[in-house]
Formats: sequence, C-alpha cells, structure tokens
Amino acid sequence: MLNTWSPPAQSCWGKTNESGGWLPVVQHLEDAAGIMAEVWRLQPQSIRSLLADTLGGERAAQTFVCFLAGIHDVGKISADFAYKARFPRPDGTSTSYLCDQMERHGFVITKPEHPIPHGAVGQCHTQAWLLNRYPDVPRARRCARNIASIVGGHHGMNPTDGDVKEYGLSLAREDHLWKATRDEVLNTMAAHTGAEEYLPKWMSTSIPIQVQVLSEALVIMADWIASSESLFPYDVTEQTPDRVRRAATRLHLPHPWQLPPASNDAADIFRRSFPSIPGGAPNAMQASAVEAAEAMTEPGLLVIEAPMGQGKTEAALMCAEVLARKFGLGGVFFGLPTMATSNPMFGRVREWLDAVPATESSSISLAHSKAGLNEEYQQLMPWNAHMDVYDDSAGTQREASAIVHEWFLGRKRAILADHVVGTIDQALFTGLKAKHVVLRHLGLASKVVIIDEVHAADVYMREYLKVVLEWLGAYRTPVILMSATLPPAQRHELALAYAKGRHGRNAQVVLTTTDEYPIVTTVSDGVAQQGTSTSAPGRQIVVRSMGDSLDELISLIEDKMADGGCIGIIRDTVSRAQETFDALESRLDCEVVLVHSRFLAPQRARREADLVRRLGRSGGDRPHRIVVVGTQVLEQSLDVDFDLLVSDIAPMDLLLQRIGRLHRHDRQRPVSLREATCLVTGIDDWRDDGPAFSRGVDSVYGEDALLRTAALLNNLPGGTATVPADIPRLVREAYSEPFTWPTKWAARGDEASMKARSEHGEAENRAKTFRLAHPYVASSLMKGLTDVSTLDPENSSGHARVRDSEDSIEVIVIQESGSGGHRLPSGIGEFSGAELPLFGAPEGALARAVASCTVSLPRSVSNPWDIDQTIAELEAAPIDLSSWQTSPWLRGQLVLVLDAEGNSTLLGRPIHYDSKRGLTVEPRLDKGDPA
Repeated sequence: MLNTWSPPAQSCWGKTNESGGWLPVVQHLEDAAGIMAEVWRLQPQSIRSLLADTLGGERAAQTFVCFLAGIHDVGKISADFAYKARFPRPDGTSTSYLCDQMERHGFVITKPEHPIPHGAVGQCHTQAWLLNRYPDVPRARRCARNIASIVGGHHGMNPTDGDVKEYGLSLAREDHLWKATRDEVLNTMAAHTGAEEYLPKWMSTSIPIQVQVLSEALVIMADWIASSESLFPYDVTEQTPDRVRRAATRLHLPHPWQLPPASNDAADIFRRSFPSIPGGAPNAMQASAVEAAEAMTEPGLLVIEAPMGQGKTEAALMCAEVLARKFGLGGVFFGLPTMATSNPMFGRVREWLDAVPATESSSISLAHSKAGLNEEYQQLMPWNAHMDVYDDSAGTQREASAIVHEWFLGRKRAILADHVVGTIDQALFTGLKAKHVVLRHLGLASKVVIIDEVHAADVYMREYLKVVLEWLGAYRTPVILMSATLPPAQRHELALAYAKGRHGRNAQVVLTTTDEYPIVTTVSDGVAQQGTSTSAPGRQIVVRSMGDSLDELISLIEDKMADGGCIGIIRDTVSRAQETFDALESRLDCEVVLVHSRFLAPQRARREADLVRRLGRSGGDRPHRIVVVGTQVLEQSLDVDFDLLVSDIAPMDLLLQRIGRLHRHDRQRPVSLREATCLVTGIDDWRDDGPAFSRGVDSVYGEDALLRTAALLNNLPGGTATVPADIPRLVREAYSEPFTWPTKWAARGDEASMKARSEHGEAENRAKTFRLAHPYVASSLMKGLTDVSTLDPENSSGHARVRDSEDSIEVIVIQESGSGGHRLPSGIGEFSGAELPLFGAPEGALARAVASCTVSLPRSVSNPWDIDQTIAELEAAPIDLSSWQTSPWLRGQLVLVLDAEGNSTLLGRPIHYDSKRGLTVEPRLDKGDPA
C-alpha cells in the first residue's frame, strides 16, 4: 500500500469476506489502478487509438483509465456505505468492528435514512472535486460531469440527473472528514497515476460519449478482476506492484488477436485460410469483397449480397482478416439468426482461426443461452481442453489458435473474448438499455463484426440493429453484413445508420438502385457499390402453384420419384408439416423425414447434421429416394440440395431462400427431376381479388407480403425465374412502395399494405421503449444510455428484449420408465434412455444431458392468457423435482413429464412426443375446439 495514506483513509473498509477478513478501500483502488495497466495493454490497437485520439495520445489514454480505476470506489468512503458493516450476516457473525475502527479515527457513522449508492456518491464527489480544482475552465461543468459519470456507472448503471441533484443536497450536509478523505483519495490517485499532468486538458475537452462508454467498460473489467480475492487476497503481505504482477500472471488473460504482415491478395488469403479445400480459389464475388475491404482507407461497413451457396461465409472471413490487419481489430464477432445455426458456425470459425496465421493464441467464446450444452465448446473448457492441435501442414503439434479462457465464461463476459460466435441477439443487446451494456459495447467495438442472414431481422429487430450500427460507426468498427435477399430499402437504411454513427446525424448515403448481383456495397470515407458477375451460370427455375390437397401431393411425388430423387417440402407451420409427414409416411414407399423446431434440441441437431451429410455438397451418402418435410429450419444455413422443392407460399425473399436449396450443387439427377422446379402451395382457392390462403399460413406471415409474392409469381415470364440473376429484381419489386397490384386485387392489396404499415409502425414504437439513445444524441452516460435499468435481456422473464415475440415456454422432457422410475428420451446421444436418480439431482454429464432435452411449447398452450396456468401445471409435476434446484444446469427449469408411451396433458389438451414427429398438441375436443 502507498505510504502516503492517512490513518483515517487506511481505516475505511472496502471489501469483506465470509471469514471476517477485510480489505481497505484504498488498497482495492491501488489494485484496480494497477491491474488496469494490464487490461489496457491487452486491448487491441483500435480501442487504444480511439481513446488516444481524444485524450492526448496513448500514454494519456492509459493514464485516464488507470486514474478512473483508481478512484472508482471513492464513494465507499461515506457513512451510507460504512454503515453496512453494522448489518448482521446470514451466519450470525458481525463486522461491526469495521465501523468501530473507523469511528476511532474520527468518522461519524449513523444509520442512513435513504442510503445513497456508493457509485452515486463517487460521481457527485468527483464532479465537485473537478469543478473546485478547475473552476475557470470553459464548459467545466459538462466536462466534469462526463468524467465523473464513468465513476458513477462502474456497477453498470448511472444515476439520473434528478438523482445527482438530490444526492448532492444530502452530501452537502455530510461531516467534513468524509469529504476530506475522499479528496485525499482523488488527490493521491491523480498524483500516483500521473493524471495531474493531463487533467487540465481533459477538463477542457468534452469527452465524447464513445470514449465514456469504453472507459467505463474498462473500469468495470479492472474492478471485477481486482475484486477477486483469489487474485488479490485480503491478507496484504506484498507491495501493490507485486500484488498486481502476481495477479496478472495467475489470471493470464490472452493477448488480442494480432495478425502478422501478409499478402492481402484474395487468392493468397483463400489458400491459407481454407486449406481443407484442395486447389481452392476465390470466386468473383469473394475476390470483389476482398478488393473492397482492401480499398477501405478507414474502417467502414461492407454489405455482401450474393446467392445462396456461393461462399459468403468464406468471403466474410477473408474480409475480416484484411480489416483486422489493416485497422488493428482484436478479433471477430460472428452473429447468426439462431442457436441452431450458431453451433456449426462455431466449428467453422475455429477451423478458420487455426489456419489464419496469428502471433499467439487468442480467446474464443460461444455466446447464446445454450452454449454450455454444446459438446465442442464443452471440450474446450479449461478443465477439459488440450491446448495442442495437430498441424497437418507441418506434421507437428502446436498451440491452439483460439482457446476458451475461464475469465470469459461469465454471461456478461463472454462478449469480451477476442472471438465470439453467437446469435444476432448478442449484437442487438448492445442497442438495449440494460445494466452493464457498456461491456457489450467494448466487446463489439474491439472486433470485426459479421452478421449473417441480415434479412432475417424483422422490423422490430432492425430498430435495434440500426442503433447498433450507429454505435459501431461511432467506434470506427468494421462491420460486414451478409444476405442473399436483402431488399434495397433495408440495405439503404442499414448503410445510413452506420454512416450517421460515423459522421453524425446529418450524414447522407446515396445508393444506386441496381439489379446487379452479386453486389458488394461499402460505406467508408465514401459510398461505393460494386457488382460482380456470378461465378456459376444461372439456373432456370420453374415456379408454379399447385393445390393444397395431400392426395395431389402424394400423386405428384409418386410420379416424379419413379426413378428416384430427393424431394423437399417446406411448410409454414409445424402443424402443417406434421400433417403432411403423417400422410406421406403412411402412403409412400420411401424414406420420409420430418424436421422442425419442436424436436428435442439434441434430436434436432442430429437430424439436421444427418441431412447435411446425406444431402449436402459431398453427396457421398445421398439417398436414392427420400422426402424431407420441414419448416423454416430448412430455409437458413443448412447446406441441403433437393431435386424438387414444394414450398408453402412465403414472403418473396424467404421463398427465394428456400429455392436456394433446389438444385443447389452440380450433380447428376433423375431424368424426371432434371428441370429445377419449385411448386408453391398454401393456397386453398384463387378468387377474383387474389388467393385465399390455407389455414395458418397467413398467421405466420402477413397478408400483404403473401399477396405480393403471389402477384409476382403470376407475372413470371413463362413461369420461370433465372437464379441468381432475377433474385435482386424480385426482392426489390416485392418490397417496392407503392406496390403495383393486379387490377382486381387493388382494394384488398391496398388494405393489406395499410395494415402492414400500421403494424410496422407499432413494432418500431415498441422497440424504442428500451432502445439505446443514438450516439449523436447521448452526450453522457447519464443521457439515454445507462440511466435506466431493465431486466437482464438474456433472462426470458425480462420485459426488455430484442425479438418481438410473445414469451414461449421451454421445458425439459423426461419420460416414465418401465421400472417405475423416470428416464431420458431415446435418440439423444450418449444418454439415450438413461435412468434418472430417484433422489437428488443428476450430476455431471448426465445433468448436462438432461438440461439439453428441451423443447418449446407451441402457442396453443403458451398464449398470454394461458401461460400462468400452464406454468402452474408444469410446476405441479407428478414427481418431486425440488432437488433439481441444487444443480446449476437444472435450477429454475420447467419439466414436462411424459408417460411411458410419450403422452401427457396441459390445459386439458392431449400432448404427445415421439422421435419421428416431435411434439404435438391436440385440440380440446371437450371444449369445442376445432379438430
């Protein structure tokens, strides 16, 4: 500890432990300031440069964050905080002696009537200290507020302006010794860290909001590390520099991803990044994307639009390497629409990282709510992982390029790892008012951010996506967006959002309306669009409608599959898919497979992996005859190739995504299926004013979008579309305003469009309730950023969320066994049919297997008006599961208990589960529900 602290300062307690040990607050502040130097050293150059540009150089920026870390808990030197030692502990012991020793040094400690949080005390006092020290500096109050708010928000949330005024009045009546001791801390830390030299400049600079946010995030990191008793023990036997060195060595955080100089030629990058593709070379789109990234003179936005299956993922990873090397980013974030698509991408990104040359190992995390159940991720855990990987090219062992570090395993810390693969939600949370949101900002700002299937974000999600792009623009963070079917209006609004963040609210983006495809758009120092010729010849796709009769469908399949074939059928709802599967399986003499979202998670993952293996690019095990019935899970990120596609009608961009699974790869096909054909169903009848959609179809997608698709399909010349050439035109026309309706459809179409616009407006307004302020509006952490606390966005019970959907109920499924006990369902892998313990909670790998056996209940039993009763029925399970609350894997989970035949009931509805059909919920016939 510094020798300059007064006895009163040394008497102030900052931390205690269960055994009665304690740590002076000034020692904790020294620890935090010391470890901050290490945290700063491990930041990528992009983050250090952003702060340095404002604060007066890199040395000044490091001093700034070390000073803030060194004063962040100054508010604990207050009667309100000190009195907490008087509270009795749960175990009956007392720490009142901490107050006694402070009182012996002159502090007056009384029970506060309205306790002030210590972060708010620190913010108020720091602001007053700065104003007293620099009273004549122009804009002093604003500058002091911006600096002090970083202290006030170190627990992830700032007090409001009103709070600060109220607290200031209370602190004005405070005993002098408290103020004098806090002044001592501020004066000492200013001298100790070297901040005295820079404070005049900082007090004459309106610290930009992006610097405030990142500084607060760094202070939180340093505080969390310095608060670990295993790293910084309370029995202080060493000088602070030795404590810090020992803690840093033990923690051993990896350095940020750093790439050595290398060729940025697309062909060279492709060869070294994807060695598993022998003789591989980039196609025209990939080369164009790399060329656009290399041409950027400052970090920017890159939008890659290209056909399904043309290698957008490889293009994005190649561009990420170029941008990271060029602008000093420390890793990549790869966001995808769902957990199911994130899991396989995690493996692909790891394989890519092993191939890309880097100076040393970096950290990686899988970020979604079920990451702990991913087997590949589990094997990388510090207690499981072997840190060597086999290097095929050299035939030797070398250290893994990306490791899972224990410090990043916390839910709020996962985003801080160098490389993060997860759902798009993890990026959208950055635009949500929530506690500790600044950590998400630091996590994204330090990486090249890649978001796949960006068209899948609906109106509500795009409100968050746009504000996230604004903030990333303000941070000078490169962003790569990918889509095969992005409407021009959405491309423009996303590009404009990034430009506004980079250049201010008055930024303009002018994009040319073009049907060139593929196309790469950049928003950097200017706006550029570059179309490329596709590397593969266009395919003629016959698109025509057919009736919704299952008899007609079966006759068609029997005719078309006479010589074999692989047929895909995509339904808009699970119930339609199950109904179709039942009819086909009972009447067709071939393999029929069903895939949808209501299978147990491990069964769905195994099913999808098997389909990709058998129907993917390699096709080594391609079946002679198979029919795959599925829902939208077949639409995204699954590399499956059908000889014939039957699809329910859907919005045009999504229908084209589905068509991307038709004749996807070059291969020999049965004679009757050599003409690529998509048959569109989901229409019961054609009326004068347009199609009458089948039951349930227009409840998934609005009538406006479906009518537009139907109108455009009717106008296809010769009933054919050329893919990929027609994709941009069809998507552009589907989302054009106003839409040109067939004459007899006009009244119905206009009404549907008006309803859609109203619903879009309502969704935008709902999103704005919890959406973060724009970076050009939020001048301070207290203004629209961390001044409002919402529930944890990753907690399904929270009201603030980035998807505009009703709460669904996820349940663990277990089944009665013949022995009178209970077991896990079959077909889930290693623990298929495993018996569960009669007493106590499952442990270890079995507990993880139980936790993975989840499925979401359909809306019919989770409507807002039914959800409470459904939860009550689930909690009243026929077996006592109270012991499961002791398991970190099973705590708080709802359980659906099936009988030995897979049956149960909820809300009087019969429920059945089997590994062929998944979960089904039957109507309540006794209540008059339609059969």
